[in-house]
Amino acid sequence: MILFDRFGWRFAGAATWALRNISLCIDRGEFITVAGPSGSGKTTLAQAMCGLLSGRQAGVCEGSVLVAGRDVADTPLHKTAETIGLVQQNPETHFATLTVSDEVAFGMENRCLQREEIRKRSREAMELLSITSLRDRSLSTLSGGEKQRVAVASIIAGQPDVLVLDEPTASLDPEASRDLFHSLSKLCRKAGLTVVIIEHKLAQLLPLSPRLIHLEGGQVKADVPSGGVERASYARLTGSMTVRDERLVAVATPAPGDPLVDMSHVTVELGGETILDDVSLQVRAGDVVALLGPNGGGKSTLLNSLLGLVQPACGSIQVCDITVSLSMVSQLAGQVGLVFQNADHQLVADTVWDEALFAGRNLKMLKPSGEHKATGLLERAGLHERKMDHPYRLSWGQKRRLNLISAILHRPRLLLLDEPFAGQDWENVTFLLDAIRGVLDGMPQRPAAPGCTADREQCARSRQQRGACLMVTHDPRIVLQNCTRVLFISDGRVTVDAPVPAAFDRLLTMGHEAYVPEGSSKPSAWS
Repeated sequence: MILFDRFGWRFAGAATWALRNISLCIDRGEFITVAGPSGSGKTTLAQAMCGLLSGRQAGVCEGSVLVAGRDVADTPLHKTAETIGLVQQNPETHFATLTVSDEVAFGMENRCLQREEIRKRSREAMELLSITSLRDRSLSTLSGGEKQRVAVASIIAGQPDVLVLDEPTASLDPEASRDLFHSLSKLCRKAGLTVVIIEHKLAQLLPLSPRLIHLEGGQVKADVPSGGVERASYARLTGSMTVRDERLVAVATPAPGDPLVDMSHVTVELGGETILDDVSLQVRAGDVVALLGPNGGGKSTLLNSLLGLVQPACGSIQVCDITVSLSMVSQLAGQVGLVFQNADHQLVADTVWDEALFAGRNLKMLKPSGEHKATGLLERAGLHERKMDHPYRLSWGQKRRLNLISAILHRPRLLLLDEPFAGQDWENVTFLLDAIRGVLDGMPQRPAAPGCTADREQCARSRQQRGACLMVTHDPRIVLQNCTRVLFISDGRVTVDAPVPAAFDRLLTMGHEAYVPEGSSKPSAWS
């Protein structure tokens, strides 16, 4: 079905090859997972097999890619698209219409299929992705996870012979991710559909016995047939913590500091719908709060309301002793660092370097050491060699790391992070967590005067300087090892607000086992 013959690609102006010497044969009906570190060439591989490189982008090409026996470089793009469908990382790049039903039908209408056939396929695709209830919704009102499901449904409805999905579950909650992987596996077995999934969530994929292709530095480092890899062996091969079977231990809860967030009976209404319903919560210095829950539950709206980007219909919000409703967003931005769910929504500068420094410079809060700090963070993020590139030339995972660097250089006291780990391998997850901790630990304190024995006062001052973080994430292992508390939000209401171990117990009793890390134990820290 797909044949790479010594294929290589280098983007125009790039110093290195994005892909080099790729030789792969993918047969009809195979279920394949493509894995590897962020920036290893996975997205470029997807673009190559879908005919989106040679002749369509500026660059240097070697070798060839054949789909169903046709060289994609010589085949009209619309013909290739009838055979192979691509779900891209950013769902908004798919959309050409205004409503869910129109978007799912759009590709089939362009191919002039019969009306009844379009309705039938649209209905089946929406049922498969559990978005039937969204059919009349405007795309602009959907959450990131809901948009992702619509993008997948629009491609599946076209019934291509090959389905390529580039991190299709990056914004999906754990239950939706699990259901999508199982549905794709069934389609592959029953309908003979060839499925290629680029993913970091290997713990959910490996039990489905995919063929596993591992990329590093633009080259194939491993190609393991279906059923030929277990979690432990893949971890040894790649050093991937995401699939490592190890004993997980909950993070110790620090002593609470000053309150940084105080929400009281907040209700948010958008487009005639209630998005947050009578939400009250308090976040103190030292808290690292995980926001969990199904897509469309209100998590992103809660974060946006804390910075004044969304105004509540009723209730009050205090952030860092500032009343949000009475303040300009620019005033709050000096105290709050926000990372949006969509990486592209936060890129405003012409180079990676200027983007990293943008917020600190704009707020006039970049300290003399800020540029040195930025250099170190970009090096750890693997972006130092890309400093003069335009941010839109980065991969999705690289953009997410750049977003965070820009948001933390002015050392805000409160971090609001909407799925910051999407598209990251474990090495980069570790970098992001270290960067977050660097902000939460606060500004270093001056040593006490000689002879001063007021240790408790010093500790109190240190606590007051600590920051706090609210993060939306769909990885329960990150929650267990790095968060102090869980808020579970569903249908606009907080249904669980508890320390991590107790919250996981509650989620298990509620039937939400997908939000609890597999293999987690209950050490003494849980009691």
